[in-house]
Amino acid sequence: MTGAEIERSTAVAAADAGTTARQKSAGALGVTHFVCAGLSHPGRVRRINEDGLLLLPAAGLFAVADGLGGLDAGDIASRTALQALAELYQTPQGSACLSCFFPAPHTPPGQPPLAELIGAVNLCSYRQKIALGRNMATTLALVQLYESTAVVAHVGDSRVYQWRAGQFTPLTRDYSLVNKLCDQGTMTSRQAEHSRQRHVITRALGAAAQVRPTVASFPVTGGDLLLLCTDGLTAMLSDAEIRAILLDGTDDLGWTVERFVVAANEAGGRDSVTVGLVKLVG
Repeated sequence: MTGAEIERSTAVAAADAGTTARQKSAGALGVTHFVCAGLSHPGRVRRINEDGLLLLPAAGLFAVADGLGGLDAGDIASRTALQALAELYQTPQGSACLSCFFPAPHTPPGQPPLAELIGAVNLCSYRQKIALGRNMATTLALVQLYESTAVVAHVGDSRVYQWRAGQFTPLTRDYSLVNKLCDQGTMTSRQAEHSRQRHVITRALGAAAQVRPTVASFPVTGGDLLLLCTDGLTAMLSDAEIRAILLDGTDDLGWTVERFVVAANEAGGRDSVTVGLVKLVG
């Protein structure tokens, strides 16, 4: 798939087979050069892919979404959110939000512009939910590259990780029931790992008219790799198994994302799985 083809079909939510989108590009927002690749697949159990993948390399913007399987129309929820994100980026207001993480003078203290954009995406998703009369919502994990910074935003349990010099570091923390119970001291982390409630999330995009994402910035440098994924990967593979695939090499990101999806499916493939990789190369 060429770069032009990626930009024409930026929101990817396959309903039949795995959908791959790859791009090698220099960042357009003053970011160092990077390469990126992504793959979304319905898994071995679900007939419909409820995940979505968004690659906007010209903007340094990458996202994954996972429509909630326990609700109606998860595939529509993830696709709606990513299409809204891509379309809102094209507006002057959206472009301004994405090109600057720090609060503008008109922005309430502590609320970054990116949170405003996600709020607009959420409202689009919520209005679509009402219009369709469907009970639907989705997760969202997003990375915006700008100069030597990665701005990470998320809602739900889709994740972003950083791989640097053999260190695998989570940059997000799930909005999940088990994490909430751990914070309250009523469940241990070991209990959470094996709980039947570990996939119950406490915050999602489109579930209500307003949502509060977590937004944080992290320094990045050449050689860093950012992994965006839905829980179709992390529910099937342990952190150790993910690290093992990364240790095998990341020179060919297309091959690496395929390794992740194949491994998740070989482990059971009980959910749709989506992986996006962004590697800074200079």
